[in-house]
Amino acid sequence: MRHSFPKQFLVQSSHRVEQGGMALILVLIMISIVFVIAAVSSRTVTLGERAARNDRDRQTAFQAAQAALSDAEMDIMGPNTASTQRVSMFGSFGPDAGCSSDATPAGTRGYCGNLSATAYKEIFDDARTSPRQYAIFGEFTDREDEFPVSSGGALPSKLPRYIVQKASLSFRNRAETAGKPFDAFIVTAIGFGLQPSTQVVLQAVISKPTPTN
Repeated sequence: MRHSFPKQFLVQSSHRVEQGGMALILVLIMISIVFVIAAVSSRTVTLGERAARNDRDRQTAFQAAQAALSDAEMDIMGPNTASTQRVSMFGSFGPDAGCSSDATPAGTRGYCGNLSATAYKEIFDDARTSPRQYAIFGEFTDREDEFPVSSGGALPSKLPRYIVQKASLSFRNRAETAGKPFDAFIVTAIGFGLQPSTQVVLQAVISKPTPTN
């Protein structure tokens, strides 16, 4: 026995199917939008955390380099009561070309003459096979314990290091009518961050009065 449905009922059923299909498409679009927003937000948070970590690492290296400059200033100027102190060495004689190293008397290590533009990288490079030519923080001031390091965590990975160059110029003390001269020294220091690959290099000029009668 065949049944015949009214034409009006058939039209309404077709309209409901079309509405159901559009709703499914809209739901899929909304889910896709939410997924994209979540992915972008996650990426932004990750990049922000990485940038903050890199900035902290660089700040650690920068402070380490500043500490090396301070240690070099004490090495040159004093006061320094360390058993290895060499305050009187600076200004009493000029260094030879290049830098003193482990092969020379330890008291002159890191005291450099004229250097080429590429010499700095070679001097501070740990991979080189020649003797060490730079001074380590606290080596001539007995301050090693004041700068803790660690291979992991929030401490610098290595002790900062520096070299001292005798500058080819001298200053004059304007406050003295006799014009007492000042020796000038250029200090180049390098500090390391939490990662050894994070490095900051700083330079400073330190003037030291020369002995006069």
